[in-house]
Amino acid sequence: MTLSSLPILGVGLSLSLASKPDPVALVKHPQGASFIEYAGLVDVQSVLPEVERIHAAGVPVLYHPSYINFCGSFANDGAWLQTAAHHISTVKSAWFAQDCAYCFWQAGQSYSSQLGYFIPPILNEASLQLAIERVQEVQTFMPVPVAIEPPPMTFVVGTMPLMTFFGRLAEQADCAILLDMGHLVSYEMASGKRILSEWDGFPAERVIEVHIAGGRVRESKDGAVYVDAHECAVVEQTWTMLMDLLPKLPQLKAVCYECEGVSDEQSIINTLAKLRELVCQYSSHPALVAVVKGDKA
Repeated sequence: MTLSSLPILGVGLSLSLASKPDPVALVKHPQGASFIEYAGLVDVQSVLPEVERIHAAGVPVLYHPSYINFCGSFANDGAWLQTAAHHISTVKSAWFAQDCAYCFWQAGQSYSSQLGYFIPPILNEASLQLAIERVQEVQTFMPVPVAIEPPPMTFVVGTMPLMTFFGRLAEQADCAILLDMGHLVSYEMASGKRILSEWDGFPAERVIEVHIAGGRVRESKDGAVYVDAHECAVVEQTWTMLMDLLPKLPQLKAVCYECEGVSDEQSIINTLAKLRELVCQYSSHPALVAVVKGDKA
């Protein structure tokens, strides 16, 4: 898979197409988003009018749903994957990324809302081999590169380091990677391990997108737990993770602020400005920096 030919999208937003703030307004703002990412149902007709408004405003979209099992023993339904592929083609998403986690606990078709959250994969060899099968299964249907994302983790099961698991998965399935900074912070808190201590051997050149989003740090008798909560402010540990990793991602194409639930448009614009500043200061990908510097100039 050739990732170098994928478009560099710059700094964008992930939000709900069906509620405020209006994605088109955030695209048209002088310091607004250079792309819009969204979740949405598998049926493209449910989102197509909103996607067409975004395209008419002059920016691309990325589709980032939560209804495919990228790990585990439950195979994904072929018709379900075919419908997802049609959605991706119709909206012209440059790649297809989703958390590598259990979205549903059955054979057939469902969304992560069935469980209420993602269940992370077991970090061991047997689980890894099943994840490779699932990713390859999805890839056979998809018209664009697939990117896998480590999910949020309030607990860790298994002894394989997270970055070893996802690095081997990406290499053996020949797919791309999306890293969510808050999700990585959640792993550090749940495991007591450091992402940077697991970095050696990780195929960082496969990381094409990063996410940053709000969250909460909840103290418990067993220690701090990171709660993924996009309506909240971005916690300091998440910003630090981004600054630590930007210099280590030579093929990064997109930086996305997930702001579902944030109603204050100005705070969203301020976060976009901070992200652009950090990309220009820390990124090791000159082409991305060039795009971001020219973005909304």
